[in-house]
Amino acid sequence: MTPAHGELRVAADAAAFAEAGAALFAEAARAAGPRCVIGLAGGSTPRPLYERLAAPPTRDALAWSRIDLVLGDERFVAPDDPDSNFGMIRAALLDRLDGEQPRAHPVPFAGMTVDASALAYEQTLQGLYGAATLAPDRPFFDLCLLGMGDDGHTASLLPGQPALLEERRRWAIPVTEGRPEARITLTYPLLESARTVVFLVSGAGKRAMLDAILSGQERAVPAARLRPQGRLIWLADKAAAGRWA
Repeated sequence: MTPAHGELRVAADAAAFAEAGAALFAEAARAAGPRCVIGLAGGSTPRPLYERLAAPPTRDALAWSRIDLVLGDERFVAPDDPDSNFGMIRAALLDRLDGEQPRAHPVPFAGMTVDASALAYEQTLQGLYGAATLAPDRPFFDLCLLGMGDDGHTASLLPGQPALLEERRRWAIPVTEGRPEARITLTYPLLESARTVVFLVSGAGKRAMLDAILSGQERAVPAARLRPQGRLIWLADKAAAGRWA
């Protein structure tokens, strides 16, 4: 079977899933120029991947000081809050690195409203890119890792919210409906400005949605609508892949 769009890679178990994700990260970092920009997903799925990156030999083989890390989305909470994506990334990856450190760009929080935070993050990312307008021939991301919910959401682009899904001008916007807490999410134009996008999908709870997207039956949910400039890879474990395994 061939996916409706993108390519599918199925990992045999949790260790192989983390290893495959870490290998894609390392491949992108080595292929990039003097600076490599990588988007990181939050939630529980990518944590073993980040822990794998922080362990030898991968940890010692990468030039971490050349890498910029950007969050695909973030809950509007303090970085030390248990629900913070950046807090998870810091514990799983950043605090475990010896020597060289990547340039991490957390979503600002202290003393801000969610609207001000989204605008400030957008300005940070435009400064990193060196322009306020994305160029078709110069992707923002060398690699963008994304998760997918069982409802088909990705980052904090949520089903049934046109204000999020149809935004084409802003790079980062606040999300104030549809979840218990406010969030900041990157938008389609920025997420699609990537040499490679990798969806990380694990667990039987994601199987039905992943099958619907891969088969082309589901085209409307946020994850199914994403079309990067470069490659699109679905990295799934056997539980999520189901009949595609």
